[in-house]
Amino acid sequence: MIRNIVYDVGYVLVSYTWREDFKRFGYDEAGVRRLSEQLFGSKDPKSIRTYWEKYDLHEISDEEIEEYCYSHFPQDTRALKWFFRDPSVWSVCLSDLADTIPVMKKKGYGVYLLSNYPERLWKCQVESAPFMTDVDGAVVSWEEGCGKPSERFYRTLFERYGLKPEECLFLDDRKDNTDAAGKLGMNAITLSSPEMRRRAIAELEQLPDLAR
Repeated sequence: MIRNIVYDVGYVLVSYTWREDFKRFGYDEAGVRRLSEQLFGSKDPKSIRTYWEKYDLHEISDEEIEEYCYSHFPQDTRALKWFFRDPSVWSVCLSDLADTIPVMKKKGYGVYLLSNYPERLWKCQVESAPFMTDVDGAVVSWEEGCGKPSERFYRTLFERYGLKPEECLFLDDRKDNTDAAGKLGMNAITLSSPEMRRRAIAELEQLPDLAR
């Protein structure tokens, strides 16, 4: 029986507008795509992606990630300085799923967050989000020094809040993360498309009211 709903944050409860915002700096679609690929990298272990993963885990500082970008992409300095100056301006709450949080609380479910997120962005984009008032607990990569899909990260959630994996429904946009959750006994839905988001919301609506 499901008793707890566990939400990822990025692209589940919060999305990001920086792609459109970059166009204000004169980038066309191709330029935005180029800058996006430079900024967030590829799966190549030598790419900037490795820096973002370390940033999520609090292994490198705000200054280090910024300096890496400025030094490697000097032609994009103006846009990058805007990007790093105030991350709150390019984040937006995804109300379709965020609005399910107070509903699930009223129905008697525990609500938890399990997210890979760097400290500064978490404090700018998540801590003050409206849905946080109804969250019972959160396990975040920058605080733990590990993240999804590490087994240790999921087990931290279970142990800290006394949760049984089989009583949790986990919502995440990445299949590697939901696969890892499933291997540990969690029920999981991969929010890989708008249709899957609608299916997840429908499943939440169908869950029984535990508060009765």
